[in-house]
Amino acid sequence: MGIQNLLWQVTKKAFTGGIIGVTISDRCCSVVPVRGDSMSPTFNPQRNSYLDDYVLVEKFCLQDYKFARGDVVVFSSPTHFRDRYIKRIVGLPGEWISSSRDVIRVPEGHCWVEGDNKASSLDSRTFGPIPLGLIRGRVTGVVWPPQRVSKINRWICLEMGRLFVIDLQGETYSCKHCHTPFALTDDLISKSFHCKHGRAYLFENVVNVTVGEMEHRIMMTGWHTVADIFCVCCGSLVGWKYEIAYEKSQKYKEGKFIIESRFKVLGPDGGGYDMNEDEPMIGSDEE
Repeated sequence: MGIQNLLWQVTKKAFTGGIIGVTISDRCCSVVPVRGDSMSPTFNPQRNSYLDDYVLVEKFCLQDYKFARGDVVVFSSPTHFRDRYIKRIVGLPGEWISSSRDVIRVPEGHCWVEGDNKASSLDSRTFGPIPLGLIRGRVTGVVWPPQRVSKINRWICLEMGRLFVIDLQGETYSCKHCHTPFALTDDLISKSFHCKHGRAYLFENVVNVTVGEMEHRIMMTGWHTVADIFCVCCGSLVGWKYEIAYEKSQKYKEGKFIIESRFKVLGPDGGGYDMNEDEPMIGSDEE
């Protein structure tokens, strides 16, 4: 009876552990191997090595399918569902990507993925944008071998992504770091805003930016749901987009953009902000 009881207890614990392990792998995170050199040098930088990289894949991003350009993701092949690929997102829904044959707009609910080593990568250049529903998780770091343990950074190689940048005709506001145009002076609504980095402008429309994850923020004018915006070329944080304003008097901001800090954005004259320093900041939105 003692041996039977011991075997029963071991079986129960193994079964319980298996259930917990499957749940964690399906809902939270998992460790997966990286095969091949399509993501070199980010993964498997030494092609002749017998030790493939193993990476940690988090699954919490699948709750709302919010991703950013530069994220490395694991997804199911759109042509062979059982196959899994690891690639980097270089185009988000609504963005324009310049392919070898044409300029393509990434459909809503899709993203454009490419390998860091494009010479050895089967990716969106072959099978087109992939549905976000095929993504199985986001890679956060290398966990094996020990000498390769590291965090995965979010970055974009412009030669790899071939991102389509919209050219604006006329007087514009542009990124101070890479001179990518953001907005026309005609789209400027107000110069009377302020943030923690200094004065800021409110725009009706902004281009050549990527929109980050939405989050709730308490500002001087009340609660807002906003999303940070980043330069499409160099990745600099340049401001935010108002998604939801909860105060009735602030509803006019919804769908509009803030470009902040004279140290990040060039004005139409090629210099810093051209506003009057004595102008009252009636629209202050500092956190």
